Parts: sequence; structure tokens; C-alpha cells
Amino acid sequence: MAIAAGALGTLGFSVTSPLLPDLADALGVSRASIGVVQAAVSLPGVLLSILIGYFADRFGRRRVVLTSLIIFTTFGLAGFWARSFWGLTAVRFIQGAGTSGILGLGIVLVGDLFEGPARTRAMGFNLSGTTLANLMGPIVSGIVGQGGVFRPFLLFALGYPLALWVTRMPIEPTRVVESPLSHADEALTSLRRGRHLVDYVGILVATVGVTVVMHGLGFTTVPLFLDGEFGIGSSGRGLVIAAFQVGVVFAAIQIGRLRARHRGSRLVGISFALMGLGMAVTAIAPQWGVVPVGLAIAGFGFGLFVPQAQDRAATLGGPIYRGLTVLTWVTFVRFAQVIGPPSGSWSAESLGPRITLGVAALVMILAAVTWKPIRRFAKRHQTITA
Repeated sequence: MAIAAGALGTLGFSVTSPLLPDLADALGVSRASIGVVQAAVSLPGVLLSILIGYFADRFGRRRVVLTSLIIFTTFGLAGFWARSFWGLTAVRFIQGAGTSGILGLGIVLVGDLFEGPARTRAMGFNLSGTTLANLMGPIVSGIVGQGGVFRPFLLFALGYPLALWVTRMPIEPTRVVESPLSHADEALTSLRRGRHLVDYVGILVATVGVTVVMHGLGFTTVPLFLDGEFGIGSSGRGLVIAAFQVGVVFAAIQIGRLRARHRGSRLVGISFALMGLGMAVTAIAPQWGVVPVGLAIAGFGFGLFVPQAQDRAATLGGPIYRGLTVLTWVTFVRFAQVIGPPSGSWSAESLGPRITLGVAALVMILAAVTWKPIRRFAKRHQTITA
């Protein structure tokens, strides 16, 4: 159920990815502006995710997941009838309130069910499930979109049978939890007491960087790159973009075995380097057939990083604050997804897709080289301060 909820939530972003150039034409806006429609589904996560995490800690997972599913599905479907730029942006914004709930609480549920190394492995399986949906989303959306650019929004109807399934979850008793601000303050105190604050903040910062690069400079720029540079249609764009998800799935399935052989810190550095390499290959692609190779490499790096970030977010706060710490992580993901697509579409329009992808490669390579020294310095400062 956790995997199914998370998989559905990812469709809010992936279904529209191959449609962006066609949506711009249908709505009569520039391609530099269409990234706003993609970002609109993520903005509520910036505003509401922390509050959703508090509700999950206080009122239980079932109530919050069910409410989020209904909002996500109803307003996702409404996109089928939207025929104006601001109308589509508005329904996508409201849909985003549900997206944060089902994506974040899927991770929380996995954190509730597993402990230790099994949790990292389970996070990998969860990411595999959500990524398979991400893999199929652009393909199905691109094919369905050939018959009408607004038809893929009907795919969100899958949320109604899932909501019926969620009603079978046991109703959890309401917990005696402090006010939202007090709950957040207690969580922060707990992180400081356990000397986990530096690692938690590091996870948040790294997640923002990775998400901006992959979802903004990657997912938003690549379809514009394929259309403008190689003249690839929506169905072809969907297939090419899906190569990224193939890399993610392969890495996520292997994360348990790789984590057993290598330290987590080493895998994080490797993940950054692979994302940088993949974006570099994409940027210099002489023909469209090279683009999926670069995306697959970048996806493998992304698939190594995300389960580890999710595991740490679910672990460091403990069960009492898990909803808050995980949904705070989701808030940072959503923030990055808000600023990423407009930045990607603007950069692709102003600088060109190849330069934009090259910048993405440079950012991730710099992260691979510098993140360890920065972490060591921060941990040393934390120890001195403590």
C-alpha cells in the first residue's frame, strides 16, 4: 500500500513531463513559461508538507493518507477539463497538496515497518516501485497524448480504487502530541541531543541540489532539448526520458547489496559523480540515441542517493518525530521541484539546452568532490559546539 501510494504520487510530475512543449502550444504560452505548470504541483509541498507530517504524527497515517489521495485524484482529473494556462496551474496547485501527503507518508509507513539494514533495503524497493510508475508514466502519457494533449490527465483516476484500499488500514488512535511549533522544537532538540543535526541538515541540502539538477535541469530541459535539437515527438520523448527511470530502478533494487559492501558515505560520493557524468554525456550527445545512455547513468546515481536520504530522514528523528522529519525532507524536495522546472525552462530558452545540461553536470561533479570535506568540517564544528 505504501509503495502504491508513493507510485501514484510520482505520476503528478512524470505524466506531464513529455507533454510540456505541446501544452505550451495548446495553452498559447511560451516554452519558457510552461515550467510553471510543472512546478505548480510541487509548490504546496513547500507550504504544507511539514504540517502534513505533524498531522500524521498526531492523527495517524491512515486519515492523512486517505485525505491526501482524494485531493490528489480529484484535482488531477480536473486537469483534463482545464483549457487555460492559469486554470491548469490552479488545479495542479491543489493537486500538489495531496501529492505531498501520499509521497511523504509512503516513506513514513516504510520507516514504521522496518528497522536497521532492512529499512534501507525496503526504501530501495519503495523507490523501485515509485520509479517504475515514473518509468511508465512518461511512456503512457506520451502515447495517450498523441490523441489529445489533455487526455493523460485521466490517468489520475487510478487514485480512487487506491483510496478504497487505504480504507482497510486500521484506524490509529489520536496521539497526545504538542502543538506544531512545540513538536518541531522537540524534534530539533532530539536531533541535537543525538548529534544528528549536521547529518540531517546535510541530507536536506544535498536533496535540494540533486532534485534541482535532475527534475529541473534534467526532466524539464531534456524534452525541450529533444524537441528543438532532434525533432522528437511526444511519444519518442517519453521513451527517451524513461531511460532515467530504468537507471533509478536498477540502482534502487541493488541498494541493499551495495550498502552491505560499501560504506554509505562512499555510495553518496559515487551517486553524485554518476549524476554528473550522466548529465555530461547528455549535454554532448551528437545524436538523440546517446541521450538515453546519459540519462540512464544519471538515473543510476539518483537511485543510489535517494533511498539513503529517505532512510536517514526516517531514522534520525525516531518513531515519535518520523512524520515530521520525513515530511520536512519532502518539503525540501518540493521546494527544489518548484524552482527547478522554471529554472530549467528559462535556462534552456536563454542559454540553450546543451549549456544548461553542462551546468547540471558541473554542479554534480563539484558536489562529488567537495561534500566530504564540508561534512567533516561541519561535524567537527558540531562536536566543538556541543
